[in-house]
Amino acid sequence: MNHPLLDLAASLQAWDPEVLEAVRSCAAPLYAVAYPTQQGTWQVSLLERPDAAVRDSFEASGDWPRAVDQQLTDRGYVALASLLCMNWTPLPRNGRGSEAFRDHHDGDTESW
Repeated sequence: MNHPLLDLAASLQAWDPEVLEAVRSCAAPLYAVAYPTQQGTWQVSLLERPDAAVRDSFEASGDWPRAVDQQLTDRGYVALASLLCMNWTPLPRNGRGSEAFRDHHDGDTESW
């Protein structure tokens, strides 16, 4: 059976310049980016600064922003915007972005 070669370049997200600038300029080690999908859910990626490498990615369904904030909390991330009762920053293509931190209480030994 022939298997097509895995195209790694095709799986890389081409981030908008505004997203890359937000990642580079954020004070937090991670930047949460959420874009609506055609299925009515949110595709969320956690980008690590300064190069916007994808640290984690998941889909969240439900009311914005509660569903995304809940997923971030469940996964051990705490959205700074949620903690400070701030709104997420609008991004191109109807996306939203917010600084995020790793939750030190989830048993993860990494330090930020």
